[in-house]
Amino acid sequence: MEANPVDVAMASERPAPSDFEVFDSLYPALRRFAAVVADLDMDPDDLVHDALLAVLERRTLSEIDNPQAYLKRTIVNLSSNRRRRAGLWRSLMPKLRESEHAEDSYPSDLGLLDELSPLDRAIVYLGDVEGLGHSAIAEHLGLSDAATRRRASRARAQLRELLHNDERKNQ
Repeated sequence: MEANPVDVAMASERPAPSDFEVFDSLYPALRRFAAVVADLDMDPDDLVHDALLAVLERRTLSEIDNPQAYLKRTIVNLSSNRRRRAGLWRSLMPKLRESEHAEDSYPSDLGLLDELSPLDRAIVYLGDVEGLGHSAIAEHLGLSDAATRRRASRARAQLRELLHNDERKNQ
């Protein structure tokens, strides 16, 4: 069956969605993802905003084949960079850290997720919460399937060890 020329002409005249429309449709999932990937002291909305700005400095969202995956990878990169800078700051300021009062701890086992790197938190979140397979996670984060499987396995083992140590400490 041949396509109706009027339908073909109308389809080609539809404007591409604007960056605002694309971002508006992606925001809820990106916000949830950023809340998992970000350290506890980071605001997920700020992380999504910074990722969007970083992407829009280079190109429009409509120019990107998979803007959700691209923005997720940018969120992971920004979170990793912030974590690295914070680690450097802590290593340069040991006296300040010694003089601080006891650190506030997150009042649940979710605080243990903060011990994982942002990339590992992203992999665990995408696999265990969003239910994505390793190949889909690899596509979202720009990794190979093997690297995704390896990091997921190591992250879960690290979480098991952290939970075990936390339980021993609390007994």
